[in-house]
Amino acid sequence: MRQHLFESAHQDFWQRFDAMLTLLERKKNLPQNANQQFGQHYRTICHHLALANSRNYSAGLCQKLQKLVDRAHKQLYQSKVSFWNQFLEFIQTTLPQTVRQQKTVMLWGHLLFYVPFLLCYLLTLGNPDFFDQLAGPNAGAQIGDAYSEMAALQAAQKSRPWGQNWMMFGFYIMNNISIGFQSFVGGLVLGLGAIYVAVFNGAVIGAAFGYMSSHPAGPVFFSFVGAHGSFELTGIVLSVAGGLKIGYTLIHPGNYSRRDALSIEGKPAATLICGAFLFLFIAALIEGFWSPITVLPLWLKYSVALILWLGVYAYLFWYQAAQSIQRRPE
Repeated sequence: MRQHLFESAHQDFWQRFDAMLTLLERKKNLPQNANQQFGQHYRTICHHLALANSRNYSAGLCQKLQKLVDRAHKQLYQSKVSFWNQFLEFIQTTLPQTVRQQKTVMLWGHLLFYVPFLLCYLLTLGNPDFFDQLAGPNAGAQIGDAYSEMAALQAAQKSRPWGQNWMMFGFYIMNNISIGFQSFVGGLVLGLGAIYVAVFNGAVIGAAFGYMSSHPAGPVFFSFVGAHGSFELTGIVLSVAGGLKIGYTLIHPGNYSRRDALSIEGKPAATLICGAFLFLFIAALIEGFWSPITVLPLWLKYSVALILWLGVYAYLFWYQAAQSIQRRPE
């Protein structure tokens, strides 16, 4: 291609990219779409520079492109973006946007978890012994005794020792994070491990709910699990969805090699699993310090649980979309 044709074809792009760089150099934020495309634009400019050099275009054009490449490289690799800003970007935009984009695996994650949950809940509701058959001998007696003790504390308006809350918080962290890790690794086994995590956890948790529905300590049990369950159960679904995304990519890589398909589709899967880790951490925090409080009335804990459940799903499926609508020009 002759140089004048090359310049005519790409001049507008170079000018737009120069304007983006100027904004960044002035410490101003780019629009959301432009910010996400910056890395791709940088690679395009590098490609244009390579073509200009290989075709022996004029020194003026090569120097112009080299300057753009150098400025972009500085913004990409020498500017420091704080972890806090990246974290806020993940929460405000990346996670809810990815959840809505990955509707299929999110739907399957919900079905694989909540269908066994509901089925085992109903089976245990009609036959409490089913919980022991599913979770192991004396599982029902153990969970019943634990929440009977909590019910006694509730009646006496006493709380368990604060130090025990810290100990249980550490336990919940390890337990919850292991679920997310199992889903991630299970996704590499063609998604089978993620399916197992969803079905097994859904069945056991549903059976526990069914068993405690008819137990005298049931009201205290539901006041305990209601709040942190909004994050914990949703975190499990997110981790399963991420594992399913990895598994599906391995089975159906499309026109790419499996390695290339994973590098392309791995980003949304990683976002879902990171979101799961975040949700499971929040769940452990609530479970360790809010859920065991027994000096508050049950109606208050139920109300908080309802607000958290509505808030979690409003955030994942509505929050960022609503923000986009509000920012849309008239």
